Amino acid sequence: MNPSARDDDLLALDLVAAAGALATGEVRAVDLAHAYLRRIAETEPDLNSYVTVDRGAALAQARAADAEIAARGPRGPLHGIPVGVKDLFDIAGLRTAYGSARFADHVPRGDAAAVTALRTAGAVVLGKQATHEFAWGGRTDSPHFGPTRNPWAHDRIPGGSSGGGGASVTARSSLLALGSDTAGSVRIPAALSGCVGLKPTAGWMSLDGAYPLAPSLDHVGLLGRTAADVGLAFHALGGRTVAGDDLSGLRVGWLVDAQPSTSAEVAQVAAASRTVAAGFAEVVDVAVPDVAARTEAILTLVRHEAEQVHRTAFADAPASYGPDLAALLELGPVADADLARAREVVTRTRAWCEAALRDVDVLVGPTVPVVAPRIGAQEVDVAGRAWPVELVLTRFTSLANATGAPAASVPVGTVDRLPVGLQVIGRAGAEAVVLAVADRLGVPAAPWQPA
Repeated sequence: MNPSARDDDLLALDLVAAAGALATGEVRAVDLAHAYLRRIAETEPDLNSYVTVDRGAALAQARAADAEIAARGPRGPLHGIPVGVKDLFDIAGLRTAYGSARFADHVPRGDAAAVTALRTAGAVVLGKQATHEFAWGGRTDSPHFGPTRNPWAHDRIPGGSSGGGGASVTARSSLLALGSDTAGSVRIPAALSGCVGLKPTAGWMSLDGAYPLAPSLDHVGLLGRTAADVGLAFHALGGRTVAGDDLSGLRVGWLVDAQPSTSAEVAQVAAASRTVAAGFAEVVDVAVPDVAARTEAILTLVRHEAEQVHRTAFADAPASYGPDLAALLELGPVADADLARAREVVTRTRAWCEAALRDVDVLVGPTVPVVAPRIGAQEVDVAGRAWPVELVLTRFTSLANATGAPAASVPVGTVDRLPVGLQVIGRAGAEAVVLAVADRLGVPAAPWQPA
């Protein structure tokens, strides 16, 4: 079999299937790593989903995985699995820039806690994947490293800030991606790029060694090809057991925005998913209050905490920041009155969400109100009104960051070939239910192929 045909077979395996094949010896980790490294070479730099590829180390890890699996069996389902890591997490001995020109030559001495968890599980780290500068944005269009492109349309963003992971998983240049999520930064790229993104319950994984954006809202998250893949990885990394798909008696709360701001095309795709949900659960409308106020409140808290993180560095070297972050930092600290209002809205949101999830098992609605905007767009037109891009992208995802609840985005269709995602939010610790519902509602896109 020629390498290209063999690669196609290996790349067709989702994580669940690849883990099984590695465990039985049907597939070797080194062959899987070679296939993914060749895919990276094929898709980069067009996609620009990676900022650093660690080919030699990845192959060494794969060979070590094969030897250990042959001698003692796999450590778990991630042993030998090729993984990409967002360029926000430290990796010892490998350039970690945090999407910033200021750290373009930075090489950490130690691994982030989440990377340590990946290594303990036996994952093969392929390299660092692109992020919006310091993860402070939803577009992944770096002024320092260039924009990351949506695999389905290269003039569109992949979402962010974990945009490199979303684009890469979809393009099959990584089988799993480690990301972070502060206002939707795992779920937004999952929705816009066409894969599955999980933000587990707040605190499931330590953020040590990950550059902070807004520490009170930051989460570690995962991107994968399917809900089953993400669930298996979550469990392998120490998350609560993801098992069982008994959804009998389930009540789904369908989120209804009192101030609609979803494009007609996305709303139509979401409506079809509601029909699917009604086939296995009781579906009831749930009016979600304060959507616009909550979105602005979360972004206000992000700005408040991020300004504190970057205040000294920006004062010392403002030219090292890209134009959009520089504009935010030039605004200075958030006014006390604005901060108090934002905290009040978030407190009210938490109380509402906890009450809503006492009546229903999950809350479901579109992940993002629109399909992927064009690279460089600062505003998006929705229902005849121009909205700032970040306000649109985080409109629905920020709910789960305000509450710390687990949430997943799953692809459910397309509009003009661009993916549409559906978000499932659950009770704290109920990742199993969230992923089971996402699995039932998901409609995987046709496998993406390079142009």
